[in-house]
Amino acid sequence: MENRSINIFKFLVAILLFFNIGKILSILFNILNININTFDFIDIAYTEVLISLVLFIVIFFIYKKTLLDDWFEFKINFKKNLKTCFRLFIVLFIVKLIASVIIYILSSILGINILVSENQSIINLLLSSAPIMMFISAVLLAPFVEEIIFRLGLKKIIKDPGLFILLSGLIFGFMHIFPTDINITVALIQSISYVSIGTLLAYFYVKYKNIYYVIIIHLLNNLLGVLAALLLI
Repeated sequence: MENRSINIFKFLVAILLFFNIGKILSILFNILNININTFDFIDIAYTEVLISLVLFIVIFFIYKKTLLDDWFEFKINFKKNLKTCFRLFIVLFIVKLIASVIIYILSSILGINILVSENQSIINLLLSSAPIMMFISAVLLAPFVEEIIFRLGLKKIIKDPGLFILLSGLIFGFMHIFPTDINITVALIQSISYVSIGTLLAYFYVKYKNIYYVIIIHLLNNLLGVLAALLLI
């Protein structure tokens, strides 16, 4: 069993890289005399894929042993486990619908116009400019990166299931909204959907104890979101 201090160090490296990879890449671009201020949405979409790919490679090697062990276990009953993932995704979808209703009720009571979150707005713009690149980033790479960090990595340092589920849901939810320039009340209401998703995925991870369940569910969720966004473009 890995030492807890090692797991804390791994998690800190992963999360610091997750939140600062953009800044690191900007510094690298400056060294190469590449002006990122001239980037259009297509350039940004390619950059997003590069960021996601670098994150995936680094984080995969940080948690390589657990990822390989979980995959070996998952593929033993692959079809059965995949069916379970689809059933759990339906549960997630229902929870998202409930969260949407709660958001609508709260916004109506408070007289607030809840628009699409900044995170989703940026994704929609990038999808309209470079759909294939954003599909790779949002559907194929992001679920791996986010689940490995906010589920696998966090669970290795927080052993209490209840505390892990709570913190994982809150961190995952808030990082999709904050930092933001919009009104704090609007931001908190918008975060309800993301926090609900993160909390439920954390619960699924605690229950099934295999990272590939939540990666696949997250992938299906993002796939549905991307397809819906493409239909509206």
